[in-house]
Amino acid sequence: MKMILMMADAARWPAIREELHELGAPGYSAIPVLEGAGRTGVHAGDRVHPGGLVAVFIVEPDAEANRLFEEITRRRDAAQDRVSRVYLLPVEREA
Repeated sequence: MKMILMMADAARWPAIREELHELGAPGYSAIPVLEGAGRTGVHAGDRVHPGGLVAVFIVEPDAEANRLFEEITRRRDAAQDRVSRVYLLPVEREA
């Protein structure tokens, strides 16, 4: 099992949600309001630092997770999204 973790640009969240549906992702969990700072700047969702983030989690068997990761990354790049980050992580255990 693997987990895709995406720290997504909140402005793109509706499009990303639609893309997950198009890609046949069977399910996901999202945390809709994140704050943070890093390589792409401060993300606080306020007037001084507009632009929030959404955390998206998808857990799938290895082959499906790899496919989704590659396609999500391809679509992010095609949208010229320089904010969102996508990670593919091993899931050691599930209970």
